[in-house]
Amino acid sequence: MRSLIFAAAALFAAGAAHAEPVTYALDPAHTQVAFSIDRFGFNRVLGQFDAVSGEVILDEANPANSSVRATVQIASISAGNATRDEHLRGDRWLRAAQFPTMEFQSTSVRLISDTRAEVTGNLTLLGQTHPLVLDVTLNRIADAPNNNRRTAGFSATGTLDRTQWGLATAPNLIGNSVSITIEALAQVPAAAN
Repeated sequence: MRSLIFAAAALFAAGAAHAEPVTYALDPAHTQVAFSIDRFGFNRVLGQFDAVSGEVILDEANPANSSVRATVQIASISAGNATRDEHLRGDRWLRAAQFPTMEFQSTSVRLISDTRAEVTGNLTLLGQTHPLVLDVTLNRIADAPNNNRRTAGFSATGTLDRTQWGLATAPNLIGNSVSITIEALAQVPAAAN
């Protein structure tokens, strides 16, 4: 969800007015795609996907030309309980064996402020593709202190209606609205630095 995410907005320009777009790779060790959903009206189940990959192309001179592409491995879902995780991977829910990935590809970036953007894209899940809008904040672009690689960090939120993607299991018991939270770190590959 590109997870995302998500991210691409990376945008928001502080720097070289004539710089060329730069490609950043999502760091899977520091990128998290999390979700929450209502369960029986009593509480919300929290979970995340642990395997995320993708890239962010940042155009600091023209942030609206930035983009993001992310792939999430469905089988990497973790919702705090091994039995629940198996159910979520199974045929009644996310059908990980049949549809092993979820993919997000941005289609537009609209700046809201110097550090925020609305990133619209296509989310493919369960073999269906529908639009998804993410509110993305660019937290920082700088050289990372641990490896001196150019790094961009983002926080993103969004909401989707699971029934749009054909996921209608347990109607009136499990909520249709899924809240998404993404924390993404992207770095310029070492060879490109």
